Amino acid sequence: MADNRLYSVAAIAKMLDVPESTLHYWKNRFDDVLPSLGRGRNKRFRPEAVEIFRAIGRMLGQGMSCADARAELARQYPVNVAPDVPEPVTSPDPVRDTTPEGVLAVASRIGSEIAKSLLVHLQQAAPQPPALPDQMAAGLSVELDKVRSENEALQEKMRLLEAELVRLRKDRRDLENYLVDKINALRS
Repeated sequence: MADNRLYSVAAIAKMLDVPESTLHYWKNRFDDVLPSLGRGRNKRFRPEAVEIFRAIGRMLGQGMSCADARAELARQYPVNVAPDVPEPVTSPDPVRDTTPEGVLAVASRIGSEIAKSLLVHLQQAAPQPPALPDQMAAGLSVELDKVRSENEALQEKMRLLEAELVRLRKDRRDLENYLVDKINALRS
């Protein structure tokens, strides 16, 4: 029997023992691969989203960037990808075939021929980019290398900050539990 239940972010946070704020962050970053219904505060997630959230945590924990994790998730869990439509079976004379499959086959062929024709036309009409002088290309290459190294440094800082944020959230939960225990002990 299929599991038709829908889960809120709070319910998934309890299942995975992850702070709700972290799941909200992941939800906003990886919305395109999470199977959900509704919008805003009424958004609910299908049961398979729990495993996807778990995979997100695992990938980010291994140091993957959000973009890399999103690409991997889209490959593993193609939620919003339209299913492949099988090629219609055509009869020997597709032009005279008036069945829905025959009409679709003819329309498909016409569409593919139009697309090929447009592609050839656009490739011929597209202007070629001007060649860059060697000095300019070398300067851009140096600048690109500099930006890449700065990007790597910023990514490392972001990973450290995210790890520290997770640690602080855990410490806060531990402190809250400790204080609640102390208050309860004083009441008894």
